[in-house]
Amino acid sequence: MDPAPTQLVQQTLSRRAFSLVELVIVVVIIGIIGAIAVPRMSSSAENAARAAVIADAAVLQRAVDLYETEHGGVLPHVGAGTAKTFYFRLLKTTDYDGTINESDGIYGPYINGIPTNRHNGLATIRRGGAAAGANTHGWRYDTTSGTIEPDHTTGTTTFKMDSGTVEEKTEKLIDSLGG
Repeated sequence: MDPAPTQLVQQTLSRRAFSLVELVIVVVIIGIIGAIAVPRMSSSAENAARAAVIADAAVLQRAVDLYETEHGGVLPHVGAGTAKTFYFRLLKTTDYDGTINESDGIYGPYINGIPTNRHNGLATIRRGGAAAGANTHGWRYDTTSGTIEPDHTTGTTTFKMDSGTVEEKTEKLIDSLGG
């Protein structure tokens, strides 16, 4: 004799449902996988940020080196006077003597914008002063040697992500300098 329709529905539902023990086992397994995966992912993000800072510093250094080569061995800060002129010598076209000449300059621009240091979120260059690591700017430019270094504390474990394009941030920087 066949069971009643309500009994069939109850048997079908009880066969499809998970027991509490099965659910606990699944939750424990997901927790173990999460405990393994999360540190690896955060480590990857940290490594990517570190690589980006190194790459951005190399781009800035190549810009300074090319400026120096095209201007007869003179570094971009020499005779710049203000931070604005220093930035413009890297961001705009210049004459051989370093004069900013957007209409007829034959040298540059050397970079499209100042990249953000992802460890401290700053997109500015500090000329001279204290050694790199002061964390007051994105980058430190050594006026003696012409080298660019990240200006964040070594060994930092956090990084800031970009918000906006390099060009937008550079325009804000130029505007704040009165240009």
